[in-house]
Amino acid sequence: MSSAMSTTNPSHASSTPESRVATRRSRPALIAVLTTLLGVALTACRPTPESTNLTDLNEVRVATGVVELVRTPELDAKAKAQADRMARRGTIFHSSNLASGVSAGWSSIGENVALAGSVDDAQRALEASPGHYANMVNPAFNQVGIGVTVRNGVTYVVQVFVSR
Repeated sequence: MSSAMSTTNPSHASSTPESRVATRRSRPALIAVLTTLLGVALTACRPTPESTNLTDLNEVRVATGVVELVRTPELDAKAKAQADRMARRGTIFHSSNLASGVSAGWSSIGENVALAGSVDDAQRALEASPGHYANMVNPAFNQVGIGVTVRNGVTYVVQVFVSR
């Protein structure tokens, strides 16, 4: 006696012509969503110019035996505002009131400003300047804020140092 066996694949059970059309129509939307999510994930993993500059600063400090700097949001905001001001004017200049916007409790404060074609070029220029280099390796400084603004192909970099 022979018997016939029939099986149904659950994943194809509802595969009607109408559902296949709906699936085909939703694929472009799904691909668009996945592409957007991938782009966001890759952007989130990419270091910012400010974080790259912090790495460069701390490499200089470690090479000279000085403790690494810690970035703070307060100093970042101050540095970014100064970088934006310089970019609007198209030139570099120091803050007119360096202590403005810095909360109480600091004992010394310093600022480096530069413009160049890139953050790396600005960092190299700062390292080559004795006064700016002195700020970078000053063991009294333990906090930093970094601001980077790019305008018309020019990169403006500001580093604000504080001792607390």
